[in-house]
Amino acid sequence: MIYLSYLMGASRIDDKDLSNLGISIEETKPDGDRCLKMSEENLAQYIELIKNKLDVGFWNEIVGEQDIVFIFKFKDGSIKEYILTADNEREVDKLCAEFANEQPEKTANIYKYISDNKFYHDFMLEHYADLINR
Repeated sequence: MIYLSYLMGASRIDDKDLSNLGISIEETKPDGDRCLKMSEENLAQYIELIKNKLDVGFWNEIVGEQDIVFIFKFKDGSIKEYILTADNEREVDKLCAEFANEQPEKTANIYKYISDNKFYHDFMLEHYADLINR
């Protein structure tokens, strides 16, 4: 199973941290954000890396074929982790709006919001089209 992650807010995570886990850096943006691809075998270690080294005030999502994981790191260093479901979607979309300083309407359909990222777009349409277009 393939997972994608758009890594930003990761000043303490270097490329070697990722390559040591077997994670492929598909693209590095001019601002340092990285587009990552990993397998299920890398997922648990990647999540631990994110929890330990993500900058405070950022979140990271990991988009898989069957599930989407969100890890939020608050300004006080506390962490909330979610596997996106219908039951927690409202809470996740509110946190995304808060962390990104967006209007809640922009994140209301979290699946559409994520699919607006060009790196995720085709993958999201393939696996989550019904949730994007509801």
